[in-house]
Amino acid sequence: MSTATRRPEPNFFLIGAPRSGTTALARYLSQHPSVFMSPIKEPCFFAPEVTTFEPRARETYERDRGSLRAYLDGPMCEPRDHGHVLGWDDYLMLFRRVCAETAIGEASVAYLSSLNAPGAIPARLPDARLLMVLRDPADRLWSQYTAARIAGATAAAFTDWIDQQLAVESERTPPIGSVWSGYYGRHIERYRRTVPSNRMHVIFYEDYVRDPGAVLRGVFAFLNVDPTWPCDVSRRHNVTRESRWPSLRRFSAVVPSGVRARVPRGWIERPVRAVSTPEERARAIAIYADDIRTLSTLLERDLSRWLDPVSL
Repeated sequence: MSTATRRPEPNFFLIGAPRSGTTALARYLSQHPSVFMSPIKEPCFFAPEVTTFEPRARETYERDRGSLRAYLDGPMCEPRDHGHVLGWDDYLMLFRRVCAETAIGEASVAYLSSLNAPGAIPARLPDARLLMVLRDPADRLWSQYTAARIAGATAAAFTDWIDQQLAVESERTPPIGSVWSGYYGRHIERYRRTVPSNRMHVIFYEDYVRDPGAVLRGVFAFLNVDPTWPCDVSRRHNVTRESRWPSLRRFSAVVPSGVRARVPRGWIERPVRAVSTPEERARAIAIYADDIRTLSTLLERDLSRWLDPVSL
């Protein structure tokens, strides 16, 4: 009597935080021969609320359904940076190309702050391991603001934008949003009620930037794969860039795509350095100060630098 082949399932998750290097980390992890990463980053299966928290999010989800369906039914050879996959059978399709890899993962930064994911992940996959990258929450919030400003989503000053976000998030259930994402202490407390601490691995963004090789060795050891595998960490991913000449942006629509493709990206864009003023940073710290102290106690790590209004 034949036995149906069990479909591969993920056994680890990179759950956040947003704007903390998770895109790069996911790409670096995929270089390891014993690690398989979902070809879609941000499938958000365990945080379905991301598609309903505002009408625009639902519209985007509905608009993407056709192209997402074609991608899932195709070879999925090229990575896709987004695509909310909310059906279990479709979700498992993300892992159908698993061969001999022993660490099978996906990256959805919405999971860290999700009210649903801490219960849903262990209920479906009780042995799953969780990775998270934590960045100074004031710097992370500034980075998210900078990305929104460059994308044209806001023209407000940073402190005004914070007030706007707080007002919007207060009307949401759950309170999804840029500010909510930075309450790491309460988010990790929520996960600790459902996931054993030995199946959670916290990375600090500062350590990650300073010595990515050492951080990756620790991650690989946590995933029970060869920690000495040499990954190429020279390429940066998901770097926020701004136009060198914003006034010329409106002309890009009339320039043929073939011409635009031949123009070096560094000539028309430049990376943005995510540094706020001490006054702006102090506004963000005031929001997160108590949570930072909670996190410091939880993780037994000195986080006093995160409380300093002078960004380092």
